[in-house]
Amino acid sequence: FRGRSKPNNSITNNNSNATRKLKFPHNIVVIQTNHHITAINMGKKAGGRVRVKQIGGKAPMNPLQDLMVPPEEQIMLPPKMDSSVSHFWPLSQTFSMQYKTFPCIWPTYIDVTKTMKEGRRISKGDAVDEPSIQDISEVLQSMNVRHVIQPYKGYPRDVESRWFNQGRILYDSEQMKERAPVLSTSSSKNDSIDIDDLPEIHDEDEGCMTQKQCWKVIANKIESMPGRLARLAQKKKELEAEARRERAKKVTAAAKTSKSAASGGSNKKKGKKKR
Repeated sequence: FRGRSKPNNSITNNNSNATRKLKFPHNIVVIQTNHHITAINMGKKAGGRVRVKQIGGKAPMNPLQDLMVPPEEQIMLPPKMDSSVSHFWPLSQTFSMQYKTFPCIWPTYIDVTKTMKEGRRISKGDAVDEPSIQDISEVLQSMNVRHVIQPYKGYPRDVESRWFNQGRILYDSEQMKERAPVLSTSSSKNDSIDIDDLPEIHDEDEGCMTQKQCWKVIANKIESMPGRLARLAQKKKELEAEARRERAKKVTAAAKTSKSAASGGSNKKKGKKKR
């Protein structure tokens, strides 16, 4: 408020134990915040200019400091990684490999937990549970197929893959067709018939290996990879440890509740009632 609007320009100082009023002249503008009481002199100079002079303690650098969210309560989003990062195998062909024309495989293609709408490309009988780009790369390395790992790509049709199980792999299809065994349509893990198991007809070259057959070969080999077995074993141990911690918390909470219920009661003295 401005001093001119009130004849007795005063403000209560709540910082002290005893309540007292601070009086200012009529040409003083008083600004009160949670931490500071600032008085600004609005005296006029020649030519109609206004002279602004601060009286008292300095105001905070940020006038909206009281409205800011504390750092411990802020939501910190993870940094966005560069999606153009690529890792080559073998490393000796990092600068010579022409991978722009390589076909790609996403983990979603062979994930049994995904639906066809989410991007699964092979039947559930051939798919595996929770494949990763590390598992796929391990299979390709065992077959000596050169490939490129792009760990920060996200599959557009599967929204979860942009945060969980990221990445894709570009592989040399010519080497894959030369070194991968052709799986028959009866090589599924179960005897059910799936429309995805129907062979694809090619008039020009009957012996060519399709991309879907390459994905089935990778999915068939992925479960026996030592890296995948070690990762799943470690994940199982972590889940068991988390379950033990949850059970211990429940037992501790139940013990505290029973103890408080046993000790709780009326503190009134027992005796005969007065008539």
